[in-house]
Amino acid sequence: MTTHTIASDTLPFVQPTTSTTADKVQTAQTRFYALDLVRLIAMLLMMQGHVLSALVSQAELPVGELPWSIWHFIRGLTAPIFLMTSGAVHVFANKRNADGEISKETLFKRLRWGITLIGIGYLMVFPANRIFDLPFVPAEVWQAFFRVNILQLTGVTLLLLMFIISLTRSTRAFANVSLGLALGITFLSPFIEQINWFAFAPEWIASYFSYAHGSIFPFFPFAAYMFFGVSVGRYLQAIPSAKRMDAFPKFTAIAGAATTAVALLATVQPFTIFPAHTYHLSGPDFILLRVGLTLLFMSLVGLLYRATHRWGSYYSLFGKKTLHIYVGHLVLLYGTPWFHTVHPRFFGTLSLAEGASVAVLIVTASLAGVYLLDYYQQNSQRFRRALPYTVVAALAYALLV
Repeated sequence: MTTHTIASDTLPFVQPTTSTTADKVQTAQTRFYALDLVRLIAMLLMMQGHVLSALVSQAELPVGELPWSIWHFIRGLTAPIFLMTSGAVHVFANKRNADGEISKETLFKRLRWGITLIGIGYLMVFPANRIFDLPFVPAEVWQAFFRVNILQLTGVTLLLLMFIISLTRSTRAFANVSLGLALGITFLSPFIEQINWFAFAPEWIASYFSYAHGSIFPFFPFAAYMFFGVSVGRYLQAIPSAKRMDAFPKFTAIAGAATTAVALLATVQPFTIFPAHTYHLSGPDFILLRVGLTLLFMSLVGLLYRATHRWGSYYSLFGKKTLHIYVGHLVLLYGTPWFHTVHPRFFGTLSLAEGASVAVLIVTASLAGVYLLDYYQQNSQRFRRALPYTVVAALAYALLV
């Protein structure tokens, strides 16, 4: 039986500028490549953070001291950046018909994708070598298996997003409900932290609401970032496509500065309405601080995109393949429940230079692998047809043999 743990990053803006009719009758829109670039850069930051924190010795990477404390704080922003951008992207990806409904085909595709994300998240930490060994898995290993990581959190939040989008009849309504949920999750998080969920809920459910047993990305507060992202996406979608790129850095800079200022002011207030809680885990002011800094990051990336827009097709390619990049780098770094790679052998033993070299290799290999995957999917019908069967066969072999 083999187990491993995936390391983590210490992983209201709606402007109704269009009419309801125009909101419902949406035409095909050009993909907003700037959001792909934001997701790609967040993924690059996440990958290097995983590698360095896993392999470099603590003596050379003291996260409690400058400048590494800043690096550690930035690491904590990568998940909010990725989640907010994903929420914004879903506004552009889910088209409605003249009645304001999303097609059943699109809905089914998104639901299937959410379930896939959850499944991959659990497979990455499968608690046994084979299915037949599951009855003999000890309780502490099951506890580790049920910890919620970014994939499970993203999948569950996506399912909830699709439920909301199926109930609403305009993107405006979808964004408003999402914004309400984002604010609700933000301000309820300190109260949720006080509840001993494991006293009355099964382990696999309680792990979505509590950090207590090692979950890295519980629903409270991390789902809030994706719901905030929906509001950002709605604002951008309402802007005519010809003006969107010019408006993007300005809007995110202003909104980010305002949100950051509110968060900092809330932090220094001498009174609070919330129960005792862990500031960097469930503090509403800390959540809003991350939202504000994420918006400021988006603004900077928007300016970068202006200077590099000629590479937009590549940003789109890698932006759409962030799941593949994420899973690929985890396999290269940590291995799987069925084989190990560099992590068990070199955990916390490398120098900073050695760790940085490994990070470059893993990032390069992950991007190259995704590029080749996309190339063959686009240019080889035989490869495209064989790929899902190959994946299923390999998974069945791993689970059964």
